[in-house]
Amino acid sequence: MIRQLATTAALVALPATVLTVPASAEPLPYGPDTCIQGFVWRDGRPGDHVCVTPDVRSQTAAQNAAAASNREPNGGTYGPNTCKQGFVWRDAWGGDQVCVVPAVRDQAATDNAAAASRRQTSVPQPVPPPPP
Repeated sequence: MIRQLATTAALVALPATVLTVPASAEPLPYGPDTCIQGFVWRDGRPGDHVCVTPDVRSQTAAQNAAAASNREPNGGTYGPNTCKQGFVWRDAWGGDQVCVVPAVRDQAATDNAAAASRRQTSVPQPVPPPPP
């Protein structure tokens, strides 16, 4: 009888020690594309969630607004989206044909390459061991 009570007590105590589950991480406010502090989505087009500085986001919006003024008015070698002399396609994503100066295209490539390092992660924090 005593042996049975000891076994029952051990089984009751088991879930409290073995089944301790770490707290789950809070969901990120903007999903998996949530930017780290100091960065925002570029928003060069719908779904452009590359994390950039707020200044780059503002510049991207201004570039989009000025896109027509940087294209050859009568088209050219590359069709209606041919850039004026001194301008190149931004190429921030496939099909991005906004005409910008080469330094801006380089910045877009740099931002794209750094995209993963500028997003928050949803990794749960380790649970400290219980006190002895």
